Amino acid sequence: AGFSADEFIEQISQVDLEFAKKNAVFEPKPFVRTFERALEKLTAAQDELGANIAQLERSTKAYSEDHRKKMARLKQTFSTVGSSFERLETQISEVSSNTIRIGEQLDTVSKEKDRAEAIKELVEFYAELNEGNTSRLDELLEGGSEGMIKVAHTLRRLNTIVVDNQYSAPTDSAAKRQIEIYSENFEKNMLESFEAAYRDNDIHNMSVAARTLDAFNGGVSVVKAYINQHPFFLSSMISQSQDSIAEASYQSMEGVSDIMHPPPPPDRWLAQLYSDTREMMFKDWAVISKVFPRPIDVMQQLLKRVFEQTIQGYLETLLGRADRQSKLAFLRVLSSSHAETRKLIEDLQRFDAETVTPAVMVLETARRSGNMPQGLLDMPDISQTSSAQFSRSRSKKPSATRGGEAIDDDDDMDDEAAARDRLGEARSGVSSAVAIAALIGRSEGENAGVGLLNGFLNRCCDDLFES
Repeated sequence: AGFSADEFIEQISQVDLEFAKKNAVFEPKPFVRTFERALEKLTAAQDELGANIAQLERSTKAYSEDHRKKMARLKQTFSTVGSSFERLETQISEVSSNTIRIGEQLDTVSKEKDRAEAIKELVEFYAELNEGNTSRLDELLEGGSEGMIKVAHTLRRLNTIVVDNQYSAPTDSAAKRQIEIYSENFEKNMLESFEAAYRDNDIHNMSVAARTLDAFNGGVSVVKAYINQHPFFLSSMISQSQDSIAEASYQSMEGVSDIMHPPPPPDRWLAQLYSDTREMMFKDWAVISKVFPRPIDVMQQLLKRVFEQTIQGYLETLLGRADRQSKLAFLRVLSSSHAETRKLIEDLQRFDAETVTPAVMVLETARRSGNMPQGLLDMPDISQTSSAQFSRSRSKKPSATRGGEAIDDDDDMDDEAAARDRLGEARSGVSSAVAIAALIGRSEGENAGVGLLNGFLNRCCDDLFES
């Protein structure tokens, strides 16, 4: 594959060798002339190659210098482009800042304009009512739920104006009287609409009336109406007094005053009352969460009413009956009642952490973002699942009946633990609510721990036994 001098010489002198073989006499001159011609060609080729190499070196040097200059120019160009981009970015930032300031100013102007239009509209309503004209408000009432809510906001602001001007503008007594009369009739009609929808279990109309009254007066009257008409309070201890119920239930506690006799189980009518409270709260959450704008406040008021009116009254009667018999009976009834109450509190706290709190957080997030999704809080299956599980667990357990009927003596304490286990299983039904709540900053572990009603429920328990 490489150059061989022997082969090269043999190749160029092949003709001379064949001629020498034929003459049988070696003649060097032909070889000398052949080698001289070959040497001349080689020398000429060497000179030509050297000239080509020199030319290529000069060309390469020139190209290299030209390339260096081009690279220097490109570097300078890139530097100039980079500076231009920096200046452009600075200008864009300045424009952006100016745009933001302009946007804020436009937003302020828009808000001021809306405020001015709202004030103008209020003045027009005030002037019309001062003349006894309610046609515009009546037309709004016929515009469905949005119209009713607008009327509620308008009346609330007009009442504020009346209160502020009651001393500075005494000549407007006609407008004040008309506003008060219209407001009273409006609230009365909304409450009647809510109560009728409540009796018919019409969730949609209940929600419309509740949200309208919430815009009118913060929802105080509609929450009171909901609680006052609640079947739990209407049916509680109607046919028989607490004294007679407590007396009958207390008589079933055999050996409560005998120190040699083991402590009796918790008062069975109290246990049934707590079971009814559990089921009522689980079922009512499905309604409250869809009807009221602030469901957590309604839950607190409903629970407060249950503890202060129903549970506390019966506990005082039961403990008073035990205290009159003996201190031992009082301590035993107090201990068993406290333990049973703590079970109720823990069940409600678990339901709050797993169902109520995640749903309320989703509602608050939707309200702040201005995007109130439909059906986000429509989770009746969750509440109904928990309630049904407790109902099934207690259906086998003989329960004390209200109204003076006898209380069955059979008591299976294992059903209580089974009920609590089933409540834990209800957590699987709220995975979607927990997952949504995790997106807004609460983990599943946090939801499983402390809910919004946790402290309130603890205070309710403490208030029952603090004295």
